[in-house]
Amino acid sequence: MACLASGINYLHRYSWGAVRPYLQEEYGLTDGQCGWLDSAFNLTYFLGQFPGGLAGDALGPRVVIPVVAVLWSLVVAAPGFVVSFRDLYIVRLLFGATQAPAYPNLGKVTQSWFPLSVRTSVQGSVSSFSGRAGAALAPVVVASLLIGKMGLTWQSALWTVAILGFVFAAVFWLLFRDQPAEHPWANAAEVELIDSGEATATDSSQVRFRWTRANRVNLGVFCSASFCSTFADNLFVFWMPTFLAIEKGFDPVSMGMYASLPLLGGAFGGLFGGFLNDALIRFTGNRRLARSLVACTGKIIAAILIGVSLMPDDGRLVMVVLFFCKFFSDWSQPTWWGTVTDIGGPAAGRVFGMVNTVGSMGAFAAGPAMGYVKQYFGWSALFTFVGAVYILTAIFWGCVNCTQKLVVVESDES
Repeated sequence: MACLASGINYLHRYSWGAVRPYLQEEYGLTDGQCGWLDSAFNLTYFLGQFPGGLAGDALGPRVVIPVVAVLWSLVVAAPGFVVSFRDLYIVRLLFGATQAPAYPNLGKVTQSWFPLSVRTSVQGSVSSFSGRAGAALAPVVVASLLIGKMGLTWQSALWTVAILGFVFAAVFWLLFRDQPAEHPWANAAEVELIDSGEATATDSSQVRFRWTRANRVNLGVFCSASFCSTFADNLFVFWMPTFLAIEKGFDPVSMGMYASLPLLGGAFGGLFGGFLNDALIRFTGNRRLARSLVACTGKIIAAILIGVSLMPDDGRLVMVVLFFCKFFSDWSQPTWWGTVTDIGGPAAGRVFGMVNTVGSMGAFAAGPAMGYVKQYFGWSALFTFVGAVYILTAIFWGCVNCTQKLVVVESDES
């Protein structure tokens, strides 16, 4: 259910990139205006992260995830009913606000339902494989299938994918429970296995944040890595369909198929990175070394490959290179999730919200920044700019200590 939530969330989110070339043509939008529309989503997305995580800690993912899925599914189709740049901007703000609580709550799901020994692999499946798979499906489903093959308008295509969110919300609420002990399918041994090896909050205990200087610095570099990584991702989220449709002259079917390649690479990279994290932790016995090694190496290789992507003229070859670029970039995504749950423990929802807030600020800044770089300097400058951001991300990741607990559980009786 967590994987399905992640996949639909990204399918809906990345549908914007698939229809953006049509919106740009229909409304005569400049690259700068498109950049501001991209960032509008991230403005309310980062503002909603911590409240979304707090809602999950208070009400539980079983309530929060279905409610927001229904709301964002309504908003994903709304661009088909507006007539101006201002209206589009409002729709994008609403979309970010309704999607914001999803991942803080999915982070809480993985922390509550899976033992520490395999949690990063699970998080790789949920966040990177399922999420990126949903993202990769967006241009294929919306552009290639619904618009290209079936001949639907972009407005009708958005309504079609929105229906999936309503169905998912009902199924999730019926099948999911917030804790293993609450689920009729979980036995006592399973509950004990999931809880083994870490402190949990109970009725006689409380969660406390430790704001020592070391913890503040560690959280700062972690947030900086998140900011830069999400900033760079904006290139693949919103610019690839436009690059292929306008710069390379691809038709809707070809554009949808090839624009999905980097996102598919990210899906496989995230899945592989989760298993790689757990394997390296077992092999080295050093959780911090394993997490930093995976994250730093992936971002450095991604920076090199985005430079290589500037060499071929054929748009198809560019997408193949970017497939591997996103593979190595996103194999660090489970490291991100793992670090959140490592330092956050029973308050993982709130820590996820805090760190993802800063990450979403990176995506907000990337919208207009990339729009103006592309508008005034061209595609090569935009790709080089993103490669430099990857290097900066690797530097920050090298400074993160995932073993430094930000949250402790204390007994009220002590």
